[in-house]
Amino acid sequence: MNAKYWLVLVCVLGAMYASFLLYRKNELQAAAAKAATATSRSKAAATISGSSPQALPPTPVADFVLTDQSGQKFDSASLKGKVWVASFFFTNCPAVCWKMNQMLAAMQQTDPQGETRFVSITCDPANDTPEALDTYAKHFKADPARWTFLTGDMKAIQKIGQESFQVSVVEKDHTDRACIVDRNGQVRGRFRLADPEQVELMKRLLEVVSAEPVTETKPVETPAPAEAAPVEAAEPAKS
Repeated sequence: MNAKYWLVLVCVLGAMYASFLLYRKNELQAAAAKAATATSRSKAAATISGSSPQALPPTPVADFVLTDQSGQKFDSASLKGKVWVASFFFTNCPAVCWKMNQMLAAMQQTDPQGETRFVSITCDPANDTPEALDTYAKHFKADPARWTFLTGDMKAIQKIGQESFQVSVVEKDHTDRACIVDRNGQVRGRFRLADPEQVELMKRLLEVVSAEPVTETKPVETPAPAEAAPVEAAEPAKS
């Protein structure tokens, strides 16, 4: 009887010890995976921000109001707290715009439940009415809850491109770069949508930026005027 008692006790203790070891192993693996993910994100951020010419020091986007594809006023203030991708195009663009928006459409479809917003601004507002934008958006199966096409006054659009995104935008002529804006309303990078390698870098930066929280900023005094940041020249919208 005593022998059986001790045998059962040894078995129970052995099982408990084995369960403890398994628990500790799983706990250590989970901690290691979490640390690896954090390290990977840090390295990605360092790689993109430190060595990529497409990444930028954070620069604020000034608020603007334009008209969307449904004919409603669109206030950029509605994007505060969200990660978004801005780009310029026009519906009659012969090739580049189509390729750019195909890439954005693929990004939207790859992550249909994602939070990233897309904002595409025409540089041909005379022809790109809300109705024209709506038709164009449907070609790319744009989700209106995530992808907004905008039109408005050409001078206002030029100002948005030059002052907020540091790219030159003129009538029917624009850059092929998309700009990532973080949750704090700051431009974090510009990437050529026609270049697959830059698109991959863009996706990596989006992952990093999406993982960042909104930070509260205190009002600061306006600094003395400084030399204007260089503005990227527009690139012909041709194939």
